[in-house]
Amino acid sequence: MGTLGFVLASYEAAPGAIAAEAFLESISVNSAPADVEAAWHQWENSGAITRQARFVLAETFAAMGETVAALDQVKKMWELPGTGRTQQELLLAGRLAFQNELFDEAAEYADACLALDRESAEGREAVTEKAKLLYTEKKFEALRDYIVDAVSGSGLQNDPVLHTLLGHAFWDLGDYEKAAVAYDRSFELDIENGLLAKNAANAYEVLGRKADALERYLCSGRLFLSAGNYEDLGALTPKLLSLGADNREAHALAGKWAFGIEDFDLADAEFTNAETLRKALNPAPDPDPAIIFLRALLLIRKGKRSEALPLLEEAAARAPDYGLFHFRLAETRYLINSNADDPETLSHLEAALDSNTDTNAGWIYNFAAEIALNRSDLGAAEKHLEKAALYLGEAPAIRINKSLYHYLKGSLEEALNTLEADKADDEGGSLANHAGNLLVRAGQFEKADEYYVKALAIAPGNVEYLTNRASCLIKLGYYGEADTVLAQAHSRDPSPAVLELITYVAVKKGEYPRAESACRAALAIDGNHVPSLLNLGWIYGSSGRWDEVRETLARLEAMDLDEEAATRRAELQQRLEDSMTQLIHCASCNRNWRVPRDPPTAPALRLRAMPPDDLPAGSCPECGRTYCIGCAKQHLDKDGRFTCPACGRTLKLINEGLKKIVADWAAASIP
Repeated sequence: MGTLGFVLASYEAAPGAIAAEAFLESISVNSAPADVEAAWHQWENSGAITRQARFVLAETFAAMGETVAALDQVKKMWELPGTGRTQQELLLAGRLAFQNELFDEAAEYADACLALDRESAEGREAVTEKAKLLYTEKKFEALRDYIVDAVSGSGLQNDPVLHTLLGHAFWDLGDYEKAAVAYDRSFELDIENGLLAKNAANAYEVLGRKADALERYLCSGRLFLSAGNYEDLGALTPKLLSLGADNREAHALAGKWAFGIEDFDLADAEFTNAETLRKALNPAPDPDPAIIFLRALLLIRKGKRSEALPLLEEAAARAPDYGLFHFRLAETRYLINSNADDPETLSHLEAALDSNTDTNAGWIYNFAAEIALNRSDLGAAEKHLEKAALYLGEAPAIRINKSLYHYLKGSLEEALNTLEADKADDEGGSLANHAGNLLVRAGQFEKADEYYVKALAIAPGNVEYLTNRASCLIKLGYYGEADTVLAQAHSRDPSPAVLELITYVAVKKGEYPRAESACRAALAIDGNHVPSLLNLGWIYGSSGRWDEVRETLARLEAMDLDEEAATRRAELQQRLEDSMTQLIHCASCNRNWRVPRDPPTAPALRLRAMPPDDLPAGSCPECGRTYCIGCAKQHLDKDGRFTCPACGRTLKLINEGLKKIVADWAAASIP
């Protein structure tokens, strides 16, 4: 069974342009097995098959890994009329025979190829094939002599494969000194091949020349890392750490390998070792920007973005042309401050976009789209999303930002359609979760909860989804169910954010001791978690623990708060003042005085001069109104005493707090 396809390709037109059109008017297929076999035999024996056709078919089979069929086609080609066997045909036949372990036959083809012309390109390749045969057959002495003869006075002196095989011959013959020389030469000729450096390192290690061995192991490790070859780098790592226990680069490579295989604890330990050894050098070399960057990623994995930020800044400063560093720095700044207009975030994003050849270009464009969406720049967001899709296709992250784009354009329906997917297509549940987020923004909490449930059915333990659902349930007033969901999130990953929600629910349920415990647990994780400090302050205030409120306010005073947190802190400060003091207003003007709610008895007054207008004149014993001196002196009795303009009664300094204000002035006014 199979499928027929009709394709027209144009390779010269500009992208998006229509260069040509093609139309298929008719096609017929006869797939009856007997008819197909008869047609095959007719073609096979028709004499229309050329040597070139057989050779092309043999190459095709070889490329497909069908080496037996490929060699069969070469032999059938030689049965056809025509000239003798060419070097190109013999070279292919020799390789195919070698792959099928027909070593004698492979040797015969190689010798025949060499007999035609030893100095041609095919002839030189045949020399290498012959050497491979000798090595495979473990004829090490013959291999040594053959290669020494082959490279002397010929154009093969610079063939890295021959020098590698020569090194193998010396190694197996126990001549490690010459093996090391041969391996070094092969690596000089193929400087990007880490295995060649490793071969040389092995030889020097056997010779006891540990410094030379370590130098080449390090070189090999760098090349394996550069190629993303973590398997060979992992096999090399014990050698690096054994010979390079005091070598910072050995530990750095071990750490990078550990990070690559996601052994993050080992990576952290090895990066620490590398940094300690670097600082011990005199003078200490500049730190490796890659290690700085990876250490930052390790902190981010632990939820310590703020601690990671200075490391990312240093990495970007030391490697200003590397877009990935700028991208992760911009992303981290944005995740910390949620400010899409932050000039530094935008500057680093621009630097990342300028490096659009980076392998992370798709993710950089997607992040740029996210920033543009948060700035309500829908035109820029659309352009960035188009570019991101060229690299990432319809990846969930792209669909999420596309849905937000449609939502901001005013179509919630189209946004939800963009996210629509069954369980198999929504790997991880991110699409359903984001649909819930959009519905929360739209105020459709009941429907949002349905999507959160769908996301959690795909990823039951996802703390973000649990937290989102709990927040939605809180909006709906379902505090008991929200409490249950938050307990699941807390058991999986205790965090200040989850504990903040637990605090809120506990307060709503009147469970103040539990709310206080949740705040303290959050602060045990992050002593500078501002929302938990604010919540704790309000909990203290609700139970009249004003000294503890003062301590909390003092901690908040030392912090750099955003506008919302600063407002909440000011409100808490006001609550403290209102609980401990009272504000007494002049009944005639806007003057006021703040005095303790339960002031001590003030000292006796002895006035030697008229106090200033802004001091209190006293309160009316009849109506209770209080007046300042500036207003009260407009209403004096015949004896020059202040009177209430409403009741006519003489004003008295009844409140001890007001009396103390006047007494303090009197004491200060005495010469």
